[in-house]
Amino acid sequence: MSAWAALEALAAEEAQLVADERFDDLAELNARRAALIAALPTPLPAAAAAPLRNALGTQRATATVLQARRDAIGTELGRLRQGRTGVQGYARTFEIQR
Repeated sequence: MSAWAALEALAAEEAQLVADERFDDLAELNARRAALIAALPTPLPAAAAAPLRNALGTQRATATVLQARRDAIGTELGRLRQGRTGVQGYARTFEIQR
């Protein structure tokens, strides 16, 4: 399999990992991607264009999903911080009444 075809397959694998929320596996995948990119010949042959375009499109879509997930986690963390502040207020009241 050519490096560009492998990159296309890797992009699909990455999309599946994100869809399955297997975020811990992304670091290893990124290492494999870096090795494949380092192995690309220069100049690239014409046959590499379509698979690399497909890989880029898939990777951009995956990045969009990851950004949405990150934003959702940030929102949830904000809610948790607000709740924690409220609970701390109750704790101070409890300590004073003792």
